[in-house]
Amino acid sequence: MELLDKIEVDARARNIPVILRPTREYIENLIHEIQPKSILEIGMAVGYSASVMLSGSNAQITCLEASKPNIEEAKANFEALGLSDRVNIIEGDCMKTLPKLNEKFDFIFLDGPKGKYLDMIPLIVPLLNRNGVWVSDNVLFRGMVSGKNQITEHRFIHTVGILREFLDKLKQNKALDTTILDIGDGLCVVRFKEGKNE
Repeated sequence: MELLDKIEVDARARNIPVILRPTREYIENLIHEIQPKSILEIGMAVGYSASVMLSGSNAQITCLEASKPNIEEAKANFEALGLSDRVNIIEGDCMKTLPKLNEKFDFIFLDGPKGKYLDMIPLIVPLLNRNGVWVSDNVLFRGMVSGKNQITEHRFIHTVGILREFLDKLKQNKALDTTILDIGDGLCVVRFKEGKNE
């Protein structure tokens, strides 16, 4: 088993959220296509998705993560994969660390706290390069956001509502081209429309 696959299997065994295999395949293809030089990941966990993105490109990645144990494990994983020199990890709540970033990115992957997705829109859009791509994971949230599946637990009502608002707000933004894909747990792919990245 390849080390990257072992990291995935091990994380799943411990209920650490990592991207689903169809999501990984989509991102691998997208990264291969656009070949970003700079990547931002919001919600790194143990570094699995970041390693997927780095393995398919020559990019440098900035990862935002709040959990100290996750950061320590991710560092060990990056080291084992020989990727450490291309990773910059910023520890802390993404709502506090995002506003401090002053560079733009070719690719942004949002996989952080779902309840903060809506509030992150105005923080993320200014960080996206004109020809960049922003992908958000889990936007259909087990089919509950689209209504394909019933909301199974009361605690999910708030999250589903936030994600619906998040998608609506992105679709209403005339400067953005937003596509929702029924891949994995739902992906939202955002690009700037031609000439509209003010």
